[in-house]
Amino acid sequence: MRIAVLGLGGVGGLIGGALTRVNKDTSFCVRGAHRDAILKDGLRVDSALLGNFIARPLMAEEDASKIGVVDALIVACKGNALKAACAAAVPMIGERTLVLPLLNGLLVSESMEKLLPPCDLADGIIHVFSHIEGPGHVVQEAGSATIKMGMRQGGLRPPAMIELSRILSDASIPVLLPDDIALESWKKFTLMCGNSVIFGLYDGPASVVRADPAHETVCRAVWQELVDVAAAKGVALPGDLIDRYVAEFEGNPPDTVTSLYRDLRNGKAPEDTELAHVVGRLVALGRQCGAQAPLHEKMFEKFGGRL
Repeated sequence: MRIAVLGLGGVGGLIGGALTRVNKDTSFCVRGAHRDAILKDGLRVDSALLGNFIARPLMAEEDASKIGVVDALIVACKGNALKAACAAAVPMIGERTLVLPLLNGLLVSESMEKLLPPCDLADGIIHVFSHIEGPGHVVQEAGSATIKMGMRQGGLRPPAMIELSRILSDASIPVLLPDDIALESWKKFTLMCGNSVIFGLYDGPASVVRADPAHETVCRAVWQELVDVAAAKGVALPGDLIDRYVAEFEGNPPDTVTSLYRDLRNGKAPEDTELAHVVGRLVALGRQCGAQAPLHEKMFEKFGGRL
């Protein structure tokens, strides 16, 4: 199977690296010092799940036209780079190409479909903690790396999705093909977006949040806003979801933050983060469907977000 990975960060590097071990025709669309290091020494992957290894793709190209049309394209960029990534990806996409986004956000295919030529555009989510340690070096510190994928409109799964899921499984990446990918996307988005809003409101990690005796009330209110917007969009999240997310938050290490809050805390301009792609998306959906999300609005405005 001809597979390409666009975006060789923590997620793309881990998944792309794993694929090279079982699928020879796996290429990376990557640029800069990261590409230079991969061409010279391969991609070093240190993984809690897969062990440590050197991945050698068939090609590592900045120009997607040199890779050409593939059977499956995994897009693993940051949300704020999605538009540019879609433009760069066009030479790799044919009518039967499966395009699988694996990035933060909600039903990312909705944002991608107007930017891509006709293809089999899926939605995907992944549960993993990984990052770029340096050029040519990706580290996965924790997480199952389980991928869930499906078609937003439901219906039959494209043959390329079945084949890609088999290859990923052969590469020791767990894969699930849920019937309702929209529900799964909302569940992950609710956790990630909610956590980011909580850290932003308190402007600190889990330890700062938990130092406030009223923090559980705030956390529940944040997640309730997400549940309410989901309901207004026709998605019924599980009744025990908020209880589970509160319990998980209480068990997080003291220094826990999300990547979005970390970027904002470190002084990145809002447009250089996923603020609009994540929190702004919820704010916009709330306004569209008439569901109130004042805590999300407050955090979004606090860090200079604009719709």
